[in-house]
Amino acid sequence: MRLLFLPAMLLLGSMLVPQAVAGEEAYLQELQHRARALDLAHERQWQDLLHYEPRRFRPGRRSATRHEEFFNAPDGYRDPAAELNATLAAFFADPDGFQGDEQHPQCAFIARRHWLAERLNIDPDRLPMRPCPRFRSWYESINPRDVTLVFADAHVNSPASMFGHTLLRIDPPGQDRELRLLSYVINHAAATTETSGLMFAVRGLTGGYPGMFSIMPYYEKVREYNALENRDLWEYELDLEQDEVDLMLMHVWEVGSTPFPYYFLYQNCSYRLLRLLDIARPGMDLSDRFSWWAIPTDTVRVVLDEEGLLRKAVYRPSDRSLLDHRLAQLSEAEQNLVLGLALGEKTPESKRFRALPAPRRAVMLELAHDYLHYLHTAGDADDDARGRLRDLLVERARVGSAPEQSSPDKPAVRPDQGHDTLRLGIGGGNRDGDGYLSLFWRPGYHDLLDPPAGYQHGAHISFFDAALRYDLARDRLELKYLTLVDIESLAPRDRYFRPWSWHVGGGLDQRLRPRGGYALMAGMEGGGGYAWALDDRQRWLFYAAAHGSAWASRTLDDDVRAGLGPRLDLLHTGDRWRGRLRAEIQQFTDDGPRWRLVAEQDLSLSRSLGVRLSVSREADFGEHVNRVDMRLHWYR
Repeated sequence: MRLLFLPAMLLLGSMLVPQAVAGEEAYLQELQHRARALDLAHERQWQDLLHYEPRRFRPGRRSATRHEEFFNAPDGYRDPAAELNATLAAFFADPDGFQGDEQHPQCAFIARRHWLAERLNIDPDRLPMRPCPRFRSWYESINPRDVTLVFADAHVNSPASMFGHTLLRIDPPGQDRELRLLSYVINHAAATTETSGLMFAVRGLTGGYPGMFSIMPYYEKVREYNALENRDLWEYELDLEQDEVDLMLMHVWEVGSTPFPYYFLYQNCSYRLLRLLDIARPGMDLSDRFSWWAIPTDTVRVVLDEEGLLRKAVYRPSDRSLLDHRLAQLSEAEQNLVLGLALGEKTPESKRFRALPAPRRAVMLELAHDYLHYLHTAGDADDDARGRLRDLLVERARVGSAPEQSSPDKPAVRPDQGHDTLRLGIGGGNRDGDGYLSLFWRPGYHDLLDPPAGYQHGAHISFFDAALRYDLARDRLELKYLTLVDIESLAPRDRYFRPWSWHVGGGLDQRLRPRGGYALMAGMEGGGGYAWALDDRQRWLFYAAAHGSAWASRTLDDDVRAGLGPRLDLLHTGDRWRGRLRAEIQQFTDDGPRWRLVAEQDLSLSRSLGVRLSVSREADFGEHVNRVDMRLHWYR
């Protein structure tokens, strides 16, 4: 009987396997037919899952990445229908064919599985949903409930972060401010080990690095931004539903280590995070609002423009902001003691220090330690700093408790509430009796005469700033200037902090030429020196620097000229009125000195409108030129 039973079972199995395969093939074709009938391949959310974007100079859409592992179809990066069919087919793959860490396609593309299962109403009996233990363990370790958009303020001394940086923090349920340091953040950044700031900027502007998503504990980024780079953080808590948060996390999982093109000014950290929010909540289409550049503050604005999306904004000051605030609370005598303790010029045993009440001594020891730690982290402390840090901590432990120190107030204007970065202008002027009309265009970002609210104090960053001028006397339209990049960092020095200030820029400019007239020249200029605040609020700054430049033009006798000399600036940055006086003189290689005096002032008429007046006199090649300019500019 056993001999008859075994062949019968084998025969029955051989009949059932083809039937099962045939059943799967029939259901696959049914799902693919249903997807075509619903035209799912051309739905925005499916294409968002594939990171499809409008082509820049041709019709149609294609994926931003061609990474083979991100697609199931060979031409999935350009054919969403082929990718949808191939993805459905991959979902029927035999789970026994995947060993070790290799994921079943249902797990590797879990966001697509989730979306297709809902849109096609997939029958789990005919297409079983495969377990995904690796994803489940990852998801449970993050424990997502809420999403917070984090903006790290601009760090002008870092080419990668001149405009700020954005992150998405994933918060577990029921956490307070401090516990959220243990949350995870989604980051997108250029993948590189480049140490040259100049090369990093050049390749970053031209797409020379791949951009990668990563996920890490929030406290690591807080340490990097708050402590090491002294950048204030703004945390914008978003009102997303649980299913929206879950779909976004599924997509982050399936993106994995997929590389994307990375450009500092466009397809950057902020742009890619907008794509994640578009996937989480279909219909917002936030990324569509950026076609040529995506400045982080602008991306924050478009997110917060969505009605009801912002729950709350939280300010997290940097270590430097905390130090500045707490040192300002001390009397001058106490500041002298703190500075002496930190630098080793005074000891806790001094009579003046011992005469203070214990709680006050505790406050000053804490501040001396924090200040010295700041110097040590910045590399500005002496070789004995480690020992003094230990001694200050030991003495602090002996003194006992101290009153809780206050933190700086939340700024009245958030970064997203400052002026818009695109600036358009119209105006006119007079140059030695000849009138002209001008048009101005600057895509970003902020100069020192723009309204300061919401922007980093003393920072000036402009790119692709351009002006067209119509000369009324000569009936001629000409390019007045095209500034590719112009950066100034005016950081005032005081008894505690002694930073350098610097400026650099380059592009095209109409300049005086030998034997009279003007010519469009290509060049770059820059320099460095010191800045000092002339008042407690740092509204008045004085800047003294060495200033050099080099210019090239066929109209020059030697085609190229270079100059070096001093530059002095007096700057006032008020909320409504701002002004600047500048004097510079340079000795050039091809002729005598060139000097220039300029006075500028800017008056804000509203948040979006301003008027700017400039009066200047310059001398070069033995000629003197007087100029008056006025413009009305509009921020949008």
